[in-house]
Amino acid sequence: MSPPPPRRNAPIFVVGHPRSGTTLLRLILNAHSRIVIPPEAHVASFLRRCEKTYGPLVVEANRRRAVERLVGKRRMQEWGFEEEEMYMRAMEADPPTPGGVFAALMSLWTDKERKPRWGEKTPGTYRFLPEVNTWFPDCQVVHIVRDGRDVAVSCLTPPFADLYDKGNVYEVAVRWRHAIHCCRRAKRFLGPDRFFELRYEDLTADPETMARKLCAFLGEEFEAPMLDYHRSATKNVARGDSSFHQRTKEAVNRGRVERWRTDATPDFIAGFEGVAARELQDFGYPLSGITPPTRQQVRILYERLRPRRLVKNYRPPGGQSAEKRPPAKPKTGDDEERARAAGG
Repeated sequence: MSPPPPRRNAPIFVVGHPRSGTTLLRLILNAHSRIVIPPEAHVASFLRRCEKTYGPLVVEANRRRAVERLVGKRRMQEWGFEEEEMYMRAMEADPPTPGGVFAALMSLWTDKERKPRWGEKTPGTYRFLPEVNTWFPDCQVVHIVRDGRDVAVSCLTPPFADLYDKGNVYEVAVRWRHAIHCCRRAKRFLGPDRFFELRYEDLTADPETMARKLCAFLGEEFEAPMLDYHRSATKNVARGDSSFHQRTKEAVNRGRVERWRTDATPDFIAGFEGVAARELQDFGYPLSGITPPTRQQVRILYERLRPRRLVKNYRPPGGQSAEKRPPAKPKTGDDEERARAAGG
């Protein structure tokens, strides 16, 4: 393998649909001696709309209101810094812009860990990569993809489902497909030097090879301790997330690869494939060959075409609204019964 390009301290953004291995990837990168990636705090999703809410951040009063709101959020509290310390660092951002505030907050981590390069991992940031690119024109994005059927099983299994996902297999399939399409667009405007894509299955099959490829992309030397991330996983996973990240305490393994073959019903599998078959095949995931009954084929068609507002009021900079559609009609009791019968 050719040596990595000269080192640089460009920000790193790890993205992917939830339950795709983003936390695993964060812990591997965080174990590098030059990279720190803190627990997710949903900073991008707040900052990308803060100037619309509070006004231009160059105005100190606007910046104060926005920063007070941001540092008071539970996710930010779990970082472990004093709220006043986060507030002062953000208020002193240079430049006083959303990107400047973002970088200022991340500098708390580079100072604390004495590492020169920071990264951010919030799975849903894939929706805001146009904004991220505007804030950090030199950033690098790492997108991890996992078999969507495994993603759906994981999303709809407690404890994750109890806290975060109130949908059904069709909803997860639509969101997984949406994540793939968002990252495809980002790949086009970022280019190969700034966008790297890998599959969860490849990472778990040969973690060292994939970690070396990732380091080469980032311009960093591979370090063996990256694969020993699990030895410090307990302190590096936010307390609020620990219940559904138990496997991060183990070394990389394939224990959750193709769990849909044993943990999902035929209706569940057919439902997901009916919505996202093309995207599964694009990433090399073979279809099950299950043919849904006529009743479920009708449901699949409905779910593929039903309007959704996946990202409420989201408008990328300089572009049209990504999902400007009316919200879905609330489910009735009959709808819920049909959903259960169809694997939802």
